[in-house]
Amino acid sequence: MINSYRTTFVKALEVVFLTLSFICLFIICESTRAESFPFRALHPGKSIPDVTFSSLSGDGTVSIHSFAGKPLVLVFWGGDLPAKKKRSSKVLSIIGKNLETLKKKNVSLLAVNAQNDSESTMQEVLDAAGFTAPVYVDSSRKAYGSFGIYVLPSVLFVNAEGKVTGGIGYSKDFDQRFMGEVDVMLGTKTRKELKAELNPVMKEMPKEEKLALRHMNMGKTMQSKGMLEAAEREYLKALELNPKLAPARVGLGCIYVEQDKLDEAIKELETGLDQQPDLVEAEICLAKVSAKMGEVQEALEDMQTLLFRNGRNADLHFMVGSLQEQLGNIKEAAAEYKKAYELLKRKTVLHEEQ
Repeated sequence: MINSYRTTFVKALEVVFLTLSFICLFIICESTRAESFPFRALHPGKSIPDVTFSSLSGDGTVSIHSFAGKPLVLVFWGGDLPAKKKRSSKVLSIIGKNLETLKKKNVSLLAVNAQNDSESTMQEVLDAAGFTAPVYVDSSRKAYGSFGIYVLPSVLFVNAEGKVTGGIGYSKDFDQRFMGEVDVMLGTKTRKELKAELNPVMKEMPKEEKLALRHMNMGKTMQSKGMLEAAEREYLKALELNPKLAPARVGLGCIYVEQDKLDEAIKELETGLDQQPDLVEAEICLAKVSAKMGEVQEALEDMQTLLFRNGRNADLHFMVGSLQEQLGNIKEAAAEYKKAYELLKRKTVLHEEQ
């Protein structure tokens, strides 16, 4: 009797295991399919059916076939879930930044809410994206069904002949993929070329450069812990192996600032900027040098100029706050410190969500 129960139990476990395996395999396959082409009822080369959408502003309708003879990009999005809101706003933000490029390429755009969300929900997504182009609604959800929209947000690319050339969903490299698909749609790039761009062959890094990066990263770790002498040794080892490693040179220069070795600091920081001009850390440390030499106001002006191009850099806001505090501008300093804190907090939250 015990053996009979045991056999039955084992068989039941096997059935459960096989069922779960099938479900997992189905989910993986469906997820892969959604990522590669998020429309069940369409495929590249197929003519796109006509669907009419209502304007969100209430001033009329537009049909897909009214764009006949013109390349068309359709963006389908929704906001019924927090994840969809976040992804839809990111996609719309990226596309919004490329509106001028699309216009120059004579590409038409239709941004369509595919779920007939409430106006407040749609406006929340559009405000978060800063999206200013006209928006339409699939109030009948005809496109949702006839296109077989599998995930939201998703983008469909249709050439001037009315044929589907591609479709993509949300991804971390959406910006590059989006414009790449536009080029494929226009025939200025082949799909093979796009795949090569998205999946570049990585060249093996020379052993010395690898070792230099390890020493540099160790130097950064030591520096963040306040172990300046140990960090200095690591940066020097990194630069011995790779003298063109600009971040290591800048890290070394910033340590020299903390050690009041200002001449050495200026030399390393300026060399680092010559090698890599976009290193904001180098500019910040040079401002610290200026402040230590009594040129606080000049340093502040340099940092405020830098803020125009790097307004979301927390370290830069903190430096401006420090300089304002040195000048006795407490209110302005507090505002900069607050901004630095908010940016760091936001960065932490985004990192945790990923």
